[in-house]
Amino acid sequence: MKIIIPKLIKEIKVALLEWSEKLSVKVEEIDSQHKKLIKIINNLNDAWKNDFKFEEFKNVFLDLIDYTEYHFRSEEKYMEKYNYPKLEIHRKQHRAFVDRLMKLKEKCSYNKKEAYTDLLSFLSNWIVVHIMNSDREYVPYISEASKEKMEA
Repeated sequence: MKIIIPKLIKEIKVALLEWSEKLSVKVEEIDSQHKKLIKIINNLNDAWKNDFKFEEFKNVFLDLIDYTEYHFRSEEKYMEKYNYPKLEIHRKQHRAFVDRLMKLKEKCSYNKKEAYTDLLSFLSNWIVVHIMNSDREYVPYISEASKEKMEA
């Protein structure tokens, strides 16, 4: 997996994040959503590098917020379905992420370079850490719970 913490140098033409099987949670629907989130984050990075246009960046950022909220609802419903015991902890992590995203959105509205640096660094770090740690925690539990339901 290649992760590049952006220095926001416009000459760099490398994706911010690349999907890797190491990021897979082995749940096709969730993996597909994670891939889309990574794509949107890369689109944000591209909007910054390609003759930055604030409106383009803002539109991609709004897409990110909308899709992130959709993904979190979807993931939480999945956890509810299998009575995942750490759902509330996971839900709090999601809310903290959205809160931080909204604060960064406000900072970006002032069109300041450090706001974009903060945003892209935060996103690239958070998504990988969250998937590799928090999301991975529910996989064995949900796999076992789904097996038990199939056997019943």
